[in-house]
Amino acid sequence: MIGSSAVTRVALVAGLTIFTAAQARAVAFTLEVLENGQSVGSFDAAGLGCVDNADGITARCTGSVTAGHLGIDLSGGVDIDSDPSVSGVVAVDNNSNSTALFTMIFSLPVAPIGPSTLTGGSMAGGVTDNTGDGATLSTTGPGSAFYTALIDGAVYQTLLNHPTSAVVPAANPFESQDLPSAAFGVPIPSQPGPAVASKIGIQFDFSLTPGDAASFNGVFVVSQVPEPTTGILMGLGLLGLGWAARRR
Repeated sequence: MIGSSAVTRVALVAGLTIFTAAQARAVAFTLEVLENGQSVGSFDAAGLGCVDNADGITARCTGSVTAGHLGIDLSGGVDIDSDPSVSGVVAVDNNSNSTALFTMIFSLPVAPIGPSTLTGGSMAGGVTDNTGDGATLSTTGPGSAFYTALIDGAVYQTLLNHPTSAVVPAANPFESQDLPSAAFGVPIPSQPGPAVASKIGIQFDFSLTPGDAASFNGVFVVSQVPEPTTGILMGLGLLGLGWAARRR
């Protein structure tokens, strides 16, 4: 259960993590927002208030934006690492006077990864009643899911598929309710996955009652599988060390 002290601010943690052999480089980061199926905002790293750190390979985003009726606050800090990874705290509120369907797509460009990968991810979240008349956070309809892991813009894995919801009854005003948690590729990452050409992402789709806040804790990890030749060379090296030790 999310504490009732989170009446006006709910944390949403969106994590995107990839481990590759590529050299560290500057990371671009974008957020696209849709409301009731229509695009209402697209933000780049600058628009999200991302500022490079002195090391030149990490940045911290602390901006606040509004996309349609969805208020998005990153003041808790979203950290970007060009290794690459993204993690942080985002607060969201439905500022309209009616229930609305929202989509948030966090995208992270990456160097090519492959030919095979290991993947894993997880999701949890919840809803907080900000208006005192109950609150409902739910999937948006048949075929939808709260969490979608994206590889090169295509659906790779979903979690918390329809119908899934978290409800705060009107009899319990200003309370919070958690969604169930879900994961794949546990221990993360361990699920065999495809090559990645240019980007990964996490997409959150949800229906939220007016004036209320929602939270999502999401992670998506992609790790490159070592080439077979690497393992062979390592084995040969270990054999050589063993032979030299016996000679001594």
